[in-house]
Amino acid sequence: MSISAETKQEKEVKEGEKVLRSERYYGKASRTFSLASEIDESASQAKYVDGVLELTLPKKKTAVSAKKLTIS
Repeated sequence: MSISAETKQEKEVKEGEKVLRSERYYGKASRTFSLASEIDESASQAKYVDGVLELTLPKKKTAVSAKKLTIS
């Protein structure tokens, strides 16, 4: 799983028509991590609300066949 983001911020302080200070900030961030099991990409969802990223990553459903062991 990889998540990357880019942020841009501009701030300008004026006194009448004269610009006293102009600041710009650009930044990038990224994170990569491994998940314990495979996810179902078709059912995955992502929401970004009020500065919070929420990921819903359901596990893939695997057909687990039951094994019978004969005890001797």
